[in-house]
Amino acid sequence: MTNVKTIAAGWEPSRVSALRDVMSAMKLDALVIPRWDEQQFEYVSLANERLAWTTGFTGSWGLSIVTHDDVILFIDGRYPEQAARETNSDWVTLQHLYEEPPEDWISQHAQAGWRVGFDSEVVTPDLYDRLQKVCEQKAALMQPTASDTFDQCWLDRPETPSSEVIQLSAEWAGESVAEKLARVREQMRLAGVAWLVETQPDNVNWLLNIRGQDLPYCPVVRARLLIGLKGEIHLFGDVADSDAEALASADTTIRCHARDQFLNTLEHAIQPADCLWVDPTQGPQCGRQMAETVGGGALTNRSPITDLKARKNDTELTALRSACLSDSAVWVRLLHWLESAVHSEVVTELGVEERIHQFRTEVDDYTAPSFRTISAADGNASLAHYSAPADGGATLKPSTLFLLDSGGQFSRGGTTDTTRTWCFQKPTSEHRRLATCVLKAHIAVAQQVFPVGTLGHALDSAARLPMWQAKLDYDHGTGHGVGHYLSVHEFPQRMQKSGTTVGLEAGMTLTVEPGFYRADEFGIRHENLCEVVCCGDGWLRLESMAFVPFNRHLIDAEMLTPVEQAWVDEYHRQVYARVSPMLDNDELVAWLEAATQPLTGHRS
Repeated sequence: MTNVKTIAAGWEPSRVSALRDVMSAMKLDALVIPRWDEQQFEYVSLANERLAWTTGFTGSWGLSIVTHDDVILFIDGRYPEQAARETNSDWVTLQHLYEEPPEDWISQHAQAGWRVGFDSEVVTPDLYDRLQKVCEQKAALMQPTASDTFDQCWLDRPETPSSEVIQLSAEWAGESVAEKLARVREQMRLAGVAWLVETQPDNVNWLLNIRGQDLPYCPVVRARLLIGLKGEIHLFGDVADSDAEALASADTTIRCHARDQFLNTLEHAIQPADCLWVDPTQGPQCGRQMAETVGGGALTNRSPITDLKARKNDTELTALRSACLSDSAVWVRLLHWLESAVHSEVVTELGVEERIHQFRTEVDDYTAPSFRTISAADGNASLAHYSAPADGGATLKPSTLFLLDSGGQFSRGGTTDTTRTWCFQKPTSEHRRLATCVLKAHIAVAQQVFPVGTLGHALDSAARLPMWQAKLDYDHGTGHGVGHYLSVHEFPQRMQKSGTTVGLEAGMTLTVEPGFYRADEFGIRHENLCEVVCCGDGWLRLESMAFVPFNRHLIDAEMLTPVEQAWVDEYHRQVYARVSPMLDNDELVAWLEAATQPLTGHRS
């Protein structure tokens, strides 16, 4: 079966040579290849795994610049070790996406007269501006390509998927399409724009109350929208006219177009005085360019749909809580089985991934994983996004320090994401110390009270403070948003080191997932999905929606303050109270009771 791993595993130098032949025919000196496609989304179809095909790298984010002499792969802090394992260092050079960004490389290496190719439907306005600035300084030219470059060299390219459109009721979503559109159009009216381009599949599916199976792990229909202020919407994708008619309302007509008619339709829709709204980091440069050429200009602000989607309504939050509770019971079943199986049978990383999927299939509204499960033993866990290989991967032993990061999609509930680090015998003092440091970081955010509008990097610093005091750190964000039966990585809310511009509000969701990694030895991460809730006049806090015990063997109670100990004990009390009624046998209940005992003493 073809997947991103098989596409990457087939990498050989001839692929780069074939791509360079196409570049020569186009008279290009360099080609910019983002991981994302024309939907500017983390998840892409197999047909659009261009970065994996070109470099062999299978991570979820990154960018490459290919010249006739070099292949530069830019990756973020989650992927240095993985990229080094997956790519051929004789052909591919690794650089940090943010510390050594693409524009710096262009500035240092581009020659006068260079033509730097890019797909204007894929590259965002923000990336274009950064590259264009340095190209001008070097007397080089940013050259949009006339067509998908890879059509001419990726000869066994998979087909683009197309699934059935699943229409959701307003009762399920908590709001009708008409009500959502009214809120979007009010933002458009206030901004003074006539049209809004929306390419993010999760935004499109949220707005139209639809779902599908076009992408792995994210239950969406791949479609783009051109939303008019005055009643007309153009939809680009494999959506039948009958579905569009069902989605339309009295004041809105939805016109369906083939996917490749986006630019042509945009050109004819925009009038000379019309301003077009394009998201600068999650929208297409071609939209802005078209608006500036034939229309009245472009507004490059974050899409209003992104912000509206992030603030969950009561129906969405209730569903997410339900999904997390169902998944917590799955986790308890998995951990109970695992603690016994490691001592009595052969258990591989892939076997654990398959077992948690099996347990989830017994939940009646479970549809798919929300991402590829990270089932990682010992040194493999130092790769933040490790995937077990088809041969099973490492075999778990009683001495293994094991990291499991897994989530599910539940059609009546939502999307889940949880991580636990586990050991199966008395851990080393170093493992226990480090796991407790990570737990202290988790608690620091989980019990923090903060004003409405606090930016995510402020909470990120709160999480890192206990780590920094121990001279420890981690090179990934502390938390991300999660959707309502949508993407497990939802924008715009984030907790990360770099500056965030989105203030946190009640109704948003955030994971809390600090970690620590030692290359080729182990990785530790503790993650819960939380909702942002009000806790008084103008103040917020995080409230966990996941209820899975932390491994008590990895907690050094003497390292915790009395307040931190109380937090752990109260969390474990809630785990037992909420999850035990969902377990179907006395052995599981007894295991959970033991796993959630107070750090000192016993629960009466």
